[in-house]
Amino acid sequence: MDLLNSTSLGSYAEHITLFILIQIFTILIFSKVVSFLAKKFLGQTNVAGEILAGILLGPSLLATLFPNVFNSIFINDTSVVFIGFSQIGLIFLMFQIGMEFDFTRQLKGQGYTFILISAAGIIVPFLLGFVTAPFFWESLPEPRPDILGFRLFFAVAMSITAIPILGRIFMELNYSDTKIASIIISSAAIDDVIGWLLLGLITALVTASFNEQIMLYKICSLILFALVAYFLGSRVLSSFINKMSDQSGKINSITIFYIILGLLICSIITSYIGVYAIIGGFIFGLSLHKNRNFVNSWNSSIGSFINIFFLPLFFVYTGLKTNIGLLSNFQDVMMCLFICLLAFVGKFGGTYLTSRLVGINHKDSLVIGFSMNTRALMELVVLNVGYDLGLLPPQIFTMLVIMAVSSTFMITPILKILLKTKTVKAI
Repeated sequence: MDLLNSTSLGSYAEHITLFILIQIFTILIFSKVVSFLAKKFLGQTNVAGEILAGILLGPSLLATLFPNVFNSIFINDTSVVFIGFSQIGLIFLMFQIGMEFDFTRQLKGQGYTFILISAAGIIVPFLLGFVTAPFFWESLPEPRPDILGFRLFFAVAMSITAIPILGRIFMELNYSDTKIASIIISSAAIDDVIGWLLLGLITALVTASFNEQIMLYKICSLILFALVAYFLGSRVLSSFINKMSDQSGKINSITIFYIILGLLICSIITSYIGVYAIIGGFIFGLSLHKNRNFVNSWNSSIGSFINIFFLPLFFVYTGLKTNIGLLSNFQDVMMCLFICLLAFVGKFGGTYLTSRLVGINHKDSLVIGFSMNTRALMELVVLNVGYDLGLLPPQIFTMLVIMAVSSTFMITPILKILLKTKTVKAI
């Protein structure tokens, strides 16, 4: 009997393994093809193409046009395993995003310009999203999500700016060494730090069901954890990493082991607190961002694998929950366009007007306004958390994903037009 059970279990394990391998193979190949086509014919970055690939592989295209093919690849038996893969990958991605914040070089000689632009870039869209959210909440069918939780997540979704893809766009356009690019990246960095902290706090509020005592406990626990993790990471672990690195600056297997161990511990703690494991990954990465030698070594080795392997999995994980077919009538389409307009107006209006007020010329202010509208991966992370908490129903989730994709796709061609005249580089 035990032998039969063992054989049956082995066969099922091989069955699951086979389809997971098929899914990963399909995702990687399809993402690479779509990224190539998006870059060649639409002038987009690789990440923008991967986001599009993730959506096309889901109900928005493949499952609608070729349901038999979709069901034969993305079988139900592997759904939990696939979710696990994507979430683990997302923790590593958030860790890398936290490490990307290098303020030292970016903030030199900028005064308070970037702070004012950053403040406008998050406060204006947040307030706009919070005020207009009830209009969209009223359009939802019963049972509706909690109104306050919905408003908070909708407001955060309006406020996010994506640093990683902005950096890649500026590098591809040979614009990364300019003063305006430095202001934009610095402003976006502060926006993202505030955005992730807001996400952690709002998640704590929602999971506590807005109970005052539980909320206070979770918020205090999160703040205490962040302070301890930042101290240990920036002082103790960073010093250990420097001692363990060889003369070439490369990180060895022992260092990698402790980094992964620390990442898992931080993710477990924030998950236990009730603010999602990804917040722990981000805080841990942020604690190491000053050690640029380690960051560069990680990005050139392990980071490349994570971006190539896990990033497309997360985009497809998002795409499987995005169904453009849910926008089935004219009213839905108009609501989607309205969300896109609100998101653009909040970011662009706040940052453009502030840029003009601090003395930046019209053209560079346009560059700042459009650039701060880039959302990409960062936005999708927020939307997935809201979706998993039940605060963003599938229809609104799809509209916000479309907003994130459209805001990301429009930035590269617009910047190419605006940057035809070469800008003076920063000193």
